[in-house]
Amino acid sequence: MGAAQRVEDTDPLSGVELRHLRYFAAVAESGTVTAAAERLHIAQPSLSQQIRLLERRVGTPLFERGSTGMELTEGGELLLQGVNKCLAELRASVAAARGARPTVTLGVCRGVPQPVLSRAEELVTRARGARVVCRQIDSERQTAALRAGTLACGLLRTPTDTTGLSLRVLSDEPLGAVMHSGHPLASRPRLTWPELAGQRLLWFPAARAPGYAAAVLASLRAHGWHPETLAQDDGGHTLFRHRLLGRDDLIALRPHSGVFPDPDLLWRPLGPEPPHEQLALAVPAAQGK
Repeated sequence: MGAAQRVEDTDPLSGVELRHLRYFAAVAESGTVTAAAERLHIAQPSLSQQIRLLERRVGTPLFERGSTGMELTEGGELLLQGVNKCLAELRASVAAARGARPTVTLGVCRGVPQPVLSRAEELVTRARGARVVCRQIDSERQTAALRAGTLACGLLRTPTDTTGLSLRVLSDEPLGAVMHSGHPLASRPRLTWPELAGQRLLWFPAARAPGYAAAVLASLRAHGWHPETLAQDDGGHTLFRHRLLGRDDLIALRPHSGVFPDPDLLWRPLGPEPPHEQLALAVPAAQGK
């Protein structure tokens, strides 16, 4: 005996399809094959054949056939109870599935302030009528995924290649300097570009958002500051503050809304004409119309 035959012998549902159970229930409720066939809009011989097939699959007679119609056997009664319960639960599950809200994935780059993320979720929910699921995805990867159709929408830093994309700016803030509270520049309420001479910059890997990284560094050079950059490979606040603490020649650039409350770190405005961080909600261009 082959493996397929053994499975068929041991599995009572082998070969039984949902339509067989619906046909069986219809005959049981109608009392005759003729009435059930009319109700199901199928031919009577075909329905009779399907009932006999179900009986063979179940392994016991389900009906007693008489001149007045079809009456359930004891086995048929037991099966009908289970079938009715199964069909009722299936109908309820289908109704629940139809009523469930669809989900849409929102790609989110690192360091997004909570109010901006909440605004993005609100806009996506309103436009799609869907529940939003957020995934951390770097800006550059978001643009590729949006164009490929594997991501529905993204919250990313600009500037970026907008080919095939539609963008809506949600936040546009000037960058300021973040340093430890004992830093030599900490006593100044506002920093000017000449005061940053000799300072290194705690920066992120440019591959995450190359357009934004290039724009900010170009702005720094235009103002006469050519800092050595120290790459921060992770996005966690604990290691971010650890790298800044005790470093008198190291600062980071952040918008004020993107700075975590921390008694050991402080933020100072920078100018004149500081570079800005711009966050935008991006979708494929066809969806943005």
